[in-house]
Amino acid sequence: MGLFSDIWASVKATINGTDFTGYDALFNAQVSLSMKTVALDTCTTYLARLVSKGDFVYKENDSIAESQFDYLLNVKPNPNQTASEFKVAMVKKILDGELLVINVDGYFYIADNFVTVPMLSGNTYTGVTINFSSDSVANAPNSGPFAQKYFQNVFTQGVNCFHLSNDNEGINDYVNTMWEDYGRLFGILVTNQLRVGQLRAKLSIPVSNKLEDDERVKEQKQYSETLSKRLLSDPVVFIPDSGKAKSAYDEVSASKASNIQNQITDFGNLKKIFITEISGLLGIPPALVLGETANNSENLDLAIESAVIPIANKISEGFISLLLKQSGYSSGKTIELTGFKTINILDRADAIDKVGSSGIVKINEVREASGLSPLPDGDKVIMTKNYEEKGNISENT
Repeated sequence: MGLFSDIWASVKATINGTDFTGYDALFNAQVSLSMKTVALDTCTTYLARLVSKGDFVYKENDSIAESQFDYLLNVKPNPNQTASEFKVAMVKKILDGELLVINVDGYFYIADNFVTVPMLSGNTYTGVTINFSSDSVANAPNSGPFAQKYFQNVFTQGVNCFHLSNDNEGINDYVNTMWEDYGRLFGILVTNQLRVGQLRAKLSIPVSNKLEDDERVKEQKQYSETLSKRLLSDPVVFIPDSGKAKSAYDEVSASKASNIQNQITDFGNLKKIFITEISGLLGIPPALVLGETANNSENLDLAIESAVIPIANKISEGFISLLLKQSGYSSGKTIELTGFKTINILDRADAIDKVGSSGIVKINEVREASGLSPLPDGDKVIMTKNYEEKGNISENT
């Protein structure tokens, strides 16, 4: 008998009116996990999409150059995923705890399961499996039409794979401590909502014989337990009233119950609390995730600076260690993930003209910052006469 067998047995017992324990436990767990999943998925998906807007740029001595990795990193890293899907999956894996990217036959894959073997010379990873089919959740691992791909070979850090972990301790600690409190609060809101508009009535049943004190306590306890269950599950509830000498029926109008404040709007507020807490820990202004438009450009710049760039740097460093090695990096080669914000060059024409003609940066560096592709002859510096020294101007005139 497994967990689901126990749950089904509990449900069958509930149908027979004998036990509610298993279902209550499942419901309480579902409430907490649902709110946790919604908040985390909303924030991590937003951050992952921001990162996926960037492109991998290969540079030699600070100049953009073409490489054999451009197509794999920016178009199709493997036969099953596009570059955007691949980048989104990488970010979600990092935020979920850890990421393992493996290099197999010239393609890059994200491992779903693996076993880490710590070693000072470089960790190795065994039992690596991958599977890009979302339908696999309906099948047992390594079975059915969507079986996972299992690799028998051992992968080594920096040789044919790279591993990244989530170093955001605030997220890890927060997840471990806050969900119980918020789950209990949400459960209270659900309980209140179930009672809104409920029809209740008092039903008096005359009792001819006297009950002993212990029997009275036992019966009162049974009444209270039965009544609490009925109030949570039934649309019409009859409340026993032993204070009358004869049978009677006194309906409590639903209009009276409707005076209780409707709790639906509180669900949205509670969701905002979750999103605000998680987005703050990730370094994303909550207004971006919640869709608020006030100071959107400033909030986006803050999110890119504090949340996107650190993750992008980690991913870039992983690919550098895997593709360029130490020798390539020492010779001035590098890989960067940049271009996360779309810039309207018409709105920034004055700034682009000043920075491009000031002689401070190269043409391709300006184009890269503007979200444009590099030019073949763009790795040079230009300067207008307005920025030349006074002596040079007088000589030219």
